[in-house]
Amino acid sequence: MDPQAAWNQLQEAYRDHDWESVRELAQSLLDWLDCGGFPPVTPEAQPHDTARQRAIVTRFCRSALQQMVESQPPLCECFRPHP
Repeated sequence: MDPQAAWNQLQEAYRDHDWESVRELAQSLLDWLDCGGFPPVTPEAQPHDTARQRAIVTRFCRSALQQMVESQPPLCECFRPHP
């Protein structure tokens, strides 16, 4: 895996509202980081600060996935909140 390429593609997919790609790339990056892979470099932190890079990428990926969950309609009535 090339986490930098995945990060760049994730950013582009997010800007383009390509939610299927966002889901796949965000989950792949989270899996990569969970297995101890090195994080991609983001402009928000110094390149050598891998702990901060990891935190930034993890937070963005989780947030993007959560946004997708919240914006999806329920699969059936049983998942709709009751008023």
